[in-house]
Amino acid sequence: MPNPVGMPRGRDPLQAQNYKTQRADLPEDLWQPLYDRANIVATAGGNIGNPILFFTTPRGQSATLITGGAAPAAKVKTFRDTNLDTAGVVPTKLFKFVGISFAYIHRQHGGTAASTAASNAADRQLIAENGWLEFWIVDKPLLYLPLINVPALNPIVATASTMNNTPIMVDAPGGGQSQGMYKLPINITLNPYENFRIQLSFDGTVATTNEVDVQVYLQGFMRRPS
Repeated sequence: MPNPVGMPRGRDPLQAQNYKTQRADLPEDLWQPLYDRANIVATAGGNIGNPILFFTTPRGQSATLITGGAAPAAKVKTFRDTNLDTAGVVPTKLFKFVGISFAYIHRQHGGTAASTAASNAADRQLIAENGWLEFWIVDKPLLYLPLINVPALNPIVATASTMNNTPIMVDAPGGGQSQGMYKLPINITLNPYENFRIQLSFDGTVATTNEVDVQVYLQGFMRRPS
């Protein structure tokens, strides 16, 4: 390419490189799981869909999910639900995944209605014992894993029945970093702009008693421009 009149090669008259807000040459590494939430069963006594896809509906778009004690309904996904900004890809960040976790979100945790502690616990077992996980980056399958291998960040720690026969379920939310994780024997790197997906599949017809959301966490480190 011809050199502009008298201008030395590599010169930056505006000194723009001194004021970059994104410095890819000086990245920062943070502990930041990549996570997404999907509805497994949208109606009480319903069948689990097949397959259930994760990381396909980003933050800011609508999805059917449980909110509070209400039945699953369309809502705009927020950071409660996912930290994915673009469907199926992370354009500007690199991730190193070290493990996989689940969280189970039930519409109700107790009461005399159909959504009871005992049936919630049974629904978790049904999901874990009848499905498997697939993790893909681009067109390469990286992991096939029965769901019973994936620990929950909010495991059930107690169920009880009160004097008026009201079932109560107690779980332990916030297992947090380094707990409740299927540790990947070999870490997996997701590069910027690489398409990826996780899907859950189930054999036969699997019906739960109550509505359930599942949140998948790809536990690991995020590298981003400083």
